[in-house]
Amino acid sequence: MALSSVNRFCGWLIVLIFFAGCSVDEAEKIPTSHRNDLVLGASARDYLSDEKFTSLQVEVVYVTGFEPTSEAIGSLKTFLNKYINKPNGISIITRAIPSPNMGTYAIEEIVELEKSERTVFSNGEKLGTFIFFADEKSTDSDEQRRVIGKAYRNTSMVIFDKEIRDMSNSGTRGEIQTTALHHEFGHLFGLVNNGTPAQSPHEDSDSKKKAHCDVEGCLMNAEIEFGTSPFSFLENGQQILDFDDQCKLDLKANGGK
Repeated sequence: MALSSVNRFCGWLIVLIFFAGCSVDEAEKIPTSHRNDLVLGASARDYLSDEKFTSLQVEVVYVTGFEPTSEAIGSLKTFLNKYINKPNGISIITRAIPSPNMGTYAIEEIVELEKSERTVFSNGEKLGTFIFFADEKSTDSDEQRRVIGKAYRNTSMVIFDKEIRDMSNSGTRGEIQTTALHHEFGHLFGLVNNGTPAQSPHEDSDSKKKAHCDVEGCLMNAEIEFGTSPFSFLENGQQILDFDDQCKLDLKANGGK
């Protein structure tokens, strides 16, 4: 259940993971569409369509010194506007917090951190999203397998910026952040066949790569070489991977643009 990416600049294997094993708190009494503790992909149509939510607010919480680049934030807003129907707008707010000094992060620790730090929730016709930029690495990361991102609930993800900083230089950090953000939003959108039904067979058949695309060069493929995909498009001087045609058709069929 991982995206493995080969960075030609550094030669390291890096991984973006989606996390689908979240439990649901049955005690919560808010509408299902407004909950933030559901399994990954549960809010796919809510992201893509304007049936329930006409706007999106993204809250980016980062540890001081591990902020997203301005290029990554700008590219993310362009990316979201390209694929989701939110006629009342998309906003991204960022704020810094001190390091929680946890050492490497297990996903359970990130869930607990979200409970204390998240302030943007789905309310009325506004869909809320939480992104944490971490100052340490994932417990699943090692020298051969670099984990740089995980989408772990229906409206939540983490980007391991410490990992990105260690493997990148000033010219590639923004590109890797952007790729991680776009890929993890692909999981929030329910790709591939994980909340957004596939219109044609293109889910990777490898059980370890569930919910990834089998088209080489697609943003949702399990293996990516930065800046080399035929589906890349130029944005702010960066080569940014995009979805392939089959993923785009899936998104559109589930309410997206």
